[in-house]
Amino acid sequence: MKFKWLVSGFWMAVFLSCLDVSAQTIAVSLSVDAATAGYRVNEDFVGFSMEQYTLSTGYWSKLGSFWKGGTNGNARFKNLLANISNHSVIRLGGFTADDRMVWQNTTRGSSTNVRATYSDDTDKFFTFLSEIGWKGIYTINLPINTPANAVSEATYIMNKYSAQLHSLSLGNESYLYAGVFRTTAYTPDSCMIKDYLPMYDAIKAANPAIPISGLDNGAQKYYGAQNQTWNKVFTDYVNNSGSSRPLAALNVHNYGLGNNSNTLSRDAAADTLMNFNNAPKTFMATQFPYVVQLAQAKNVPLRFSETSSAATGTSDTTNVSHTYVSALWALQYLYTLAANGVSGVNFHSSGSSVYSAIDWGPNVSTSSYRIAPIYYGLLAFVDGAKNQRLLTVTPSASTTNPRTSYFATSSDDGKIIKVTLINKDFTNTINASVTIPGVVINTASYQTLRPQTSRYDYVANTYYANAQVATSGSFTKGSPTALSLSNPTSFSVTVAPMTAVVVTIETSSQLMYTLKTGNWTDPSVWSGNRVPTSSDVLQVKHLVIIPANSVAYGFRMIFTAGVTLQYGQNARLQLGQ
Repeated sequence: MKFKWLVSGFWMAVFLSCLDVSAQTIAVSLSVDAATAGYRVNEDFVGFSMEQYTLSTGYWSKLGSFWKGGTNGNARFKNLLANISNHSVIRLGGFTADDRMVWQNTTRGSSTNVRATYSDDTDKFFTFLSEIGWKGIYTINLPINTPANAVSEATYIMNKYSAQLHSLSLGNESYLYAGVFRTTAYTPDSCMIKDYLPMYDAIKAANPAIPISGLDNGAQKYYGAQNQTWNKVFTDYVNNSGSSRPLAALNVHNYGLGNNSNTLSRDAAADTLMNFNNAPKTFMATQFPYVVQLAQAKNVPLRFSETSSAATGTSDTTNVSHTYVSALWALQYLYTLAANGVSGVNFHSSGSSVYSAIDWGPNVSTSSYRIAPIYYGLLAFVDGAKNQRLLTVTPSASTTNPRTSYFATSSDDGKIIKVTLINKDFTNTINASVTIPGVVINTASYQTLRPQTSRYDYVANTYYANAQVATSGSFTKGSPTALSLSNPTSFSVTVAPMTAVVVTIETSSQLMYTLKTGNWTDPSVWSGNRVPTSSDVLQVKHLVIIPANSVAYGFRMIFTAGVTLQYGQNARLQLGQ
């Protein structure tokens, strides 16, 4: 059933009033495969995206110093970013990148022109990045620019700020140029390529080392089977397979509800977010696999350079992005993208209160940035996944009674395992029994993503780890809840309706690594000065030979790039227990 909203719109109806007599606690059994570690969620996986106009303004048409670093401008903002990562990516782009921001190869001086980018405007952004240890995806105007001017901007940035530059993107959502910057006949296979390639080639001719990751070519409706041409045509020319034009990343955009926060009722939008593989938006089921396959075919990292729950909305009181359910959506969304090999995700802000994870807005000063519930979903995700490797959970989800999703990760050395359980059911509690075969659990505890008791509303009523972001922007988790262990390989945890828990497990796993090239059976090859057993996580840094007619054992293998095992005749390796 759907929960109901109070007519006032300022907060949702008391959750308990939505429970019906059939509400129950449902037992589920899960198994985590800790022996087979998959994709690694790196430090730069979760980032943010901002409109390009912040280079010249504080907010839209108001001249300001949004990116001015130090203690005078945005200490809170820096702390909000640091809570997520020490080294991630901010993307500058959006509609204002193409509509107004054209490079002027000089300092601003006394100019009040907010529709131009001066060299010292760009300096402020990259200085900010250097202060926090992040990098930037920087968009260069495409439709109202020239290749020569783009070269001037690109070389200026590369020469001064190569250490802070992730990549350049040339243009934003080019399908919108038709009837705006170009004629209504603007198409990808002729017009768009004629705009893009001369600028790309001119920049690379000036300096081949300048990384280029765009244009940012997409809203989700242009990724489907009937609208593949924009990304397909683009990557046929610019990719890392069969092309002399390399691409640092394939930048795509997606909003979970598209523009539907304007057309769906708020509870219908919330229900759709909680079941986002289904109609009316089928991006994750149909269009997402297409861009994943395209990036793989072109040998290009896939980055969601602009994303959020909904692209539009009318106000805080009607927009689902500023309700608690968006936090649960963001948590599942990030795990889903990571499980499909996406290299990074940038949550967008236009400087309004419509859908921003971090909002400065017309009435919010740049020293007191407001955050939305989505931000707490990001906190839960980085706690459960950052610098961890994905593990397989069986079953991975349930679509009905209860509606749930489950994810797990492991540290490289196998000593820390995290299990995230998301209960998207509006009425039923789950009692999950989780088994991790082959792992000896020393301790287990959990933190919870939840709304204020019985409420589903705004940021002031969203919590992760029994804590909220402080006025300074810093975030300190509360004490975790310890779990009792019935045996060394399993635990049980209860998850209330519309909440998520992140369980942290400390294991007895021991990391052993190779010290030199040699035989597997030689104890001096291994850091533990013994032959590995089936409970050891192994890091192979040198060539190791498994002797003929022998069986080598380990729990999990981690290989240094370019290093392999060599097998003697009839030799084999057995992993797991």
